[in-house]
Amino acid sequence: MQKPITIVHISSSLGGGGAEQMVFQLAKQSNPNTKTIVISISELNTLEEKFIQENIEVHFLNITSFRNSTLTKGLNQLHQIIKDYENVVFHCHQYHGGLLGIIYRLKYKKIPIAYTMHTNKVASIGRRWLLFLTKPFRKKDIIFSENSKKWYLKNSVVIPNGVDFNTFNSEKERVFNSSKPFVFLFLGRLNTPKNPLSLITFANQLKEKELHNFVIHVVGDGYMRQELEEAIAANQLENNFILFGFKNDIKSVIDNAHCLILPSLWEGMPVAIIEAAASKLPVIATPVGSIPDFLNQSNAIVCDVNSFSKQMISVIENYDIAKEKSQTLYQEIKSIFNIDSVYIEHLKVYQSIL
Repeated sequence: MQKPITIVHISSSLGGGGAEQMVFQLAKQSNPNTKTIVISISELNTLEEKFIQENIEVHFLNITSFRNSTLTKGLNQLHQIIKDYENVVFHCHQYHGGLLGIIYRLKYKKIPIAYTMHTNKVASIGRRWLLFLTKPFRKKDIIFSENSKKWYLKNSVVIPNGVDFNTFNSEKERVFNSSKPFVFLFLGRLNTPKNPLSLITFANQLKEKELHNFVIHVVGDGYMRQELEEAIAANQLENNFILFGFKNDIKSVIDNAHCLILPSLWEGMPVAIIEAAASKLPVIATPVGSIPDFLNQSNAIVCDVNSFSKQMISVIENYDIAKEKSQTLYQEIKSIFNIDSVYIEHLKVYQSIL
């Protein structure tokens, strides 16, 4: 018989990134033998409303730095939240989530930790070494694919990200009529790993090839937004871009797009690609992180940044082929990346580390 457990997800924030979206997907899965609590380290909050709608318990620790008194206050608050529960498991997300879980474990109680880094690249050497030195305090590290294994991770178990396929419209008929613009969709944070400024280069290269009837919908926010806006204006590309900012519900922008573009410099396993696949939206992506483990030339277009605009042109000119690839991708990953299957695998990990 399954042991009743309390799963505490510790996330850096409740911003709108893929890691936070994955926390939401896991947290909303119901099970009579589990209680789920979500902890946000910072006050950054764009997703709380979604958690509340699903009756998920959420707390913000408002820690501004791991070097000042807000850390002590946050740890005390976390302890008060969970101290009366038995069979508690921490699922710590991203670097700071893992660090906070370990500090709590040292200060209060030896709660078992499952850890998901959510990226295949840790840029800071110091962080990589800290992750290595803290391996004994983590029971399991969850990675997205075999090529995600790193020397600073421990007892890795492969579980992909997932989404609820039932909430996406896989029957949407995508038609490109040349009388209307071809819609490319960029879905993700506006930060260095996602490489949003490359969109300017792509747009200019398409126009150099006399392709003007396109628009790039940018859905997401981040510290590079102003720089992107300035670059759009400087290159006189206002007619080729629409910046939506962060959106809680991205199904409508996926339904209104012809192709997802993800020119990332590094990644984990992008939830945006799984959402696109669930909607049978064609995908162009760079071969970084765990992307090459489930995208290939038969189900998507995988290319480096230097040939990205060439592939964008190819999709416009051969859209029926692109749609056939999206159909293949949907069939290949539906059973593996559906959140029901993904949650069951996570639950096995939680049970195993108690």
